[in-house]
Amino acid sequence: MGYSAVGLHEPTEGKWGEKIKELAKNGRHRVNPETELDFFYYDRLEDVEKNIKPSLQKKSIVIMDRYYFSNVAYQSARGINPDYIEKKNETVAPIPDITIILDLPAEIALKRIRQKRNDAPNHFERKKYLERVRQIFLEQFNNRPSVRIIDGTQLIPTVASEIWNVIEPLIRNVEGA
Repeated sequence: MGYSAVGLHEPTEGKWGEKIKELAKNGRHRVNPETELDFFYYDRLEDVEKNIKPSLQKKSIVIMDRYYFSNVAYQSARGINPDYIEKKNETVAPIPDITIILDLPAEIALKRIRQKRNDAPNHFERKKYLERVRQIFLEQFNNRPSVRIIDGTQLIPTVASEIWNVIEPLIRNVEGA
């Protein structure tokens, strides 16, 4: 449609993102949930300052692959209050206009992980843990006006079409502003 768009992902390639990736690879047993939350928070803070805010200031559409709602679900699954995580992140992170959650059972997610990477799931990708994360996503965000939950078990063209149906009116609304 001719708009500038930036695709970003978290964890980032920065210092804190690398610490998170190390946990995923080698295990989380040496880091308590609060320290892990700090790693994500500082990685996000750096991402906001270096990437997200500058992109928004240039009027670019910012598309995130994971953001602080993921942080809420994954870290509260380790026992931290989800509202605390959300409020802490919102002190530094711009609130998204829309959040799309692709919902699917843990066993399907793990099957896709194995197929896509041809590798074993990492330490953030354990079945029981992912089941709890999914439950938190659905409980915390299901009834929010800026959140859409899409059935991620559908075929890719169907999922893509549903995503487009969510974001196109948002883009058109900005056009008219």
